[in-house]
Amino acid sequence: MYYFQMQIEITRKLGSLAKHLGEEATRNELLPFIKENIDFHDEILLNLSEQLREFIPLVGGYRHSRPVLDVLMKLCNTDETIVRDKTVEILRNIGENLDTELTEELFVPVVEALASEDWFTSKCSAAALYSAIYSKVKDEKKTELRNSFRTLIQDDSPIVRKTAAINLIDLLTYMETECIKNEFIAVFDNIARDAMDSVRVFAVDVAIALAKRLTENEVEEFIFKTIESWADDSSWRIRQRLAYCIGELQRVIPYPKMRGKILAMYQNLTKDTEAEVRIVAARNIFNYTNSLRDTYANQPKFEDNFEPVFQQSIMPQINHLINDPSDEVRLALSSNMLALSATLREECFKRNILPLLVEVLENEASMLIQANMLQNLNRLPKNIDLTLSLHSIKNVVRSLIINSQSHWRTRRSIFVAFMHIAKFSSKEYFAQNLKIFYAALLGDPVFAIRRTAPIILPLLAKQYGIRWASENIIPYFTMFTKDCRYLYRFVPLFGINELINPSLDVGANEGGKKYLTDLKLLAESSSDEVKKGAAKLLAKLSKMLERLQKKLEEPKLKSILSLTDSICDFRNDNIMLYAGDTMEVLKNDNNCDIFSVKEDMVLKENCTYLEGILSLIFREFLFIIETLGDDLIENVQIRSVFTLDKINQFLEKLNREISEAWIQQSIKSLSEEDLKNIEKSVDAELSRETFEVDEEKVDTELMENIITPSEETLPDLGNIPELEVNGNNINKNQEMKMEGEPIVINVPKSKVVVQRQEVPVEKKSDSEKVEVPVVDNVETSKEKITAEESTPEKNETGETSKSEVNNKDKSSDSKTDPHIEPMEVENQSAQSK
Repeated sequence: MYYFQMQIEITRKLGSLAKHLGEEATRNELLPFIKENIDFHDEILLNLSEQLREFIPLVGGYRHSRPVLDVLMKLCNTDETIVRDKTVEILRNIGENLDTELTEELFVPVVEALASEDWFTSKCSAAALYSAIYSKVKDEKKTELRNSFRTLIQDDSPIVRKTAAINLIDLLTYMETECIKNEFIAVFDNIARDAMDSVRVFAVDVAIALAKRLTENEVEEFIFKTIESWADDSSWRIRQRLAYCIGELQRVIPYPKMRGKILAMYQNLTKDTEAEVRIVAARNIFNYTNSLRDTYANQPKFEDNFEPVFQQSIMPQINHLINDPSDEVRLALSSNMLALSATLREECFKRNILPLLVEVLENEASMLIQANMLQNLNRLPKNIDLTLSLHSIKNVVRSLIINSQSHWRTRRSIFVAFMHIAKFSSKEYFAQNLKIFYAALLGDPVFAIRRTAPIILPLLAKQYGIRWASENIIPYFTMFTKDCRYLYRFVPLFGINELINPSLDVGANEGGKKYLTDLKLLAESSSDEVKKGAAKLLAKLSKMLERLQKKLEEPKLKSILSLTDSICDFRNDNIMLYAGDTMEVLKNDNNCDIFSVKEDMVLKENCTYLEGILSLIFREFLFIIETLGDDLIENVQIRSVFTLDKINQFLEKLNREISEAWIQQSIKSLSEEDLKNIEKSVDAELSRETFEVDEEKVDTELMENIITPSEETLPDLGNIPELEVNGNNINKNQEMKMEGEPIVINVPKSKVVVQRQEVPVEKKSDSEKVEVPVVDNVETSKEKITAEESTPEKNETGETSKSEVNNKDKSSDSKTDPHIEPMEVENQSAQSK
């Protein structure tokens, strides 16, 4: 192993060795030695090819590059595909930088030598080099190269023929039209009739390349009959490739004479007997329809014919695919069906596609297809009215949450759907119908979902207003401060961190200032009214910031902040680990400049995002951190310290921006009366009532359905005695003490019957924890639910409680997925509060 690592290190230092040897010694001694002793491990050869890329200047330039080419030729003979591909890439780069003279002198012999070798590896490497030099050589050499390439495409080895067919696509771009018609139409026919599917499948791509170079009559005469035959080819791989390329084929053959025949081919592909073919046909419905529309758009007098053709010829195929027995086919269609809104007129889309959306949402049995349809709502144009569909969308969201016990990623995808729905629905509708679903996901048993849920909170606050969010959404985060499960008490801290430092925010400029950039532009506006509104907002922010800085000087908060330097557990907290591709989808589909301020917000004196955040920090967030800073669990304490430090950094950065001269100058332009009114406004804002969730009205059925099997799958518990502690039944919110720390059991209002489990309790020292028995088989008067352990029990690594493990086992994904449990690192001693 040591010897192998030493060889790699030596290989990586060949460039330095060549510099010390000089150009002549490198050409005459070093490179010939490497060529003769090239029998190394594949990894060493890969590193060698990378080093040879930089050797051209070390041997005296391209004119003296023959020794480098000789070594690269030998690397082209290796069996390892990765080494060959890297070597071919380097050779093509060298060939593209040679002039005509050097190309014919140095590079053409390399290509011919590789093509004439007996082993397939050299021939495959040679096939990829023709297009790099064909346009640089003289006509005589071009003829030789064409003849040599035709020999490769008729080789006995299928892998050589396949590689030659793939590289013919690129070579046709540089080849003369007459040579194509006279020599390579026959080559195309040979590929299309090849005995091997793996070779014949690339005839579809070659046909597209040929169609780009031929006229309408030539396409019809030379290649179109072959193209038509592929729709009924005996090999499903050929039909699948045709379905994959059907949109591009329609684009390069836009002629009316052949348009109907290509449409008939697509109709056959959507009804193919092989599901793999139908999947690809469904996936390319948008590409094909878009290309078909373009063929009509290029002929103005027939422009209005596209939508009648769509309704008569394509809609029946869509209706057929939406009812396909294969879930994969319907899933592929659901990913592209709504994208047709960019191709069809609004009236045509509403009449044909929108009813299918409602049908899928209401009647589709597959959760993945319903979730996929919700995620693609962003493809709908903004002028499409979804009012009549909102009820179906609401039912689908509820169904996905309830029925996705074993598919937690389906629940995570709902966050994307929430933002799509928010674009079409009012804030009143979202508050009345959808916020309860969002609250249910905040309490999801899968940690990755609870960790991902807060990332859309700033987007909702930006969409509907920060004040709306503080009244309708944030109270649900605050509710988890009192949760008996310590991992759930992280939720409000996650929400605070996202609000002050949004993961989806891209509004920072190069200087790093992102909070007051828009206000600076408004303060310099030519409108006196806008300038005054900006000045008022700046003065209000300045006053609120002063109050917050004074509050942070309070002893309790100051003591929490003093622990900042002793923690490091969450400084590299990576939300991407839990959010997955949800983060990228949300960034692409939403305006993520969270702290931006528009002119109308200043004129109407609406509460801006920044203003609302400062108010929330003062009224709610600091109290939450104080509460959780005294938590019994060390991890919660550490996370509280981390979050308060983030708030402090946020306020310090804002304070630096607000101390700039232009802001103070803008505030000075206000009258004394304006400043007094701003002072009163700040007092009213910071003393505003804090909204709380009425826990009696919270529908816990959603969360219970996520973690609870259906009644049919639960065992018959029979007559089970009530659990008694010290002779007393457990009542609502009763606090019991068991030789250690107090444990609060939060139970639903309905009577709870639990199976008694006798566990002896041993006395332990004050520093030790008391292990509480896990209580199973809980049954309410309405339905059967799963009891959770009241207080989590930390193991030596500070990982999850037993109740979390129990919840984790409910999901099939959780058995192997790292997202199920948090990757919280806990310092057990010096870092505790």
